[in-house]
Amino acid sequence: MSIEAISKLTARQRDCLRLVLHHKQSKEIGRELGISPMTVDNHFRSAIQTLGVSNRLEAALMLASHEGDEPSQRLTSQPHPVVSPAESSIMASSSDIGDGQREMTSALREDQVPYRTYREASFIDFPLPVPTRGKPRNDLSIAQRLFWIAILIFGMGLGAGALLSGFAALTNIALALKH
Repeated sequence: MSIEAISKLTARQRDCLRLVLHHKQSKEIGRELGISPMTVDNHFRSAIQTLGVSNRLEAALMLASHEGDEPSQRLTSQPHPVVSPAESSIMASSSDIGDGQREMTSALREDQVPYRTYREASFIDFPLPVPTRGKPRNDLSIAQRLFWIAILIFGMGLGAGALLSGFAALTNIALALKH
């Protein structure tokens, strides 16, 4: 049943499902494929219904397992790794993971620690209500959103007050010039 269902998927549905496995959201998938996020979601709905699964991740995993089973994509022999295992500590550094544990990571073997990045805190880490290069998605919590709403209302009040006082000053100058 799953092979028949997978064969019913369109090429665009397959493209969308493959990008789900790269942890991309509908907006990012749409941008990459040149279609709208709503169209991406429609492709997901159709694929989920065709495959008979409950969500896009299950559909993507089903497609990946099917494509991994195809003989044209299976290698007869696996090549040796380009980088040898990290046996020496020539380029190794230790880092704290938490609870006082230390981990040795090698600069040559990034695949051993794929998601561990260390960088210094900067102004960019401050949660802004606009997209930035480092954070293209809006992932503010409710408290952060309320904070920014209050700041924006306060700023608009200050701006309106400054504008009105400027008009009042101009009016006073104009009246003084008339007399």
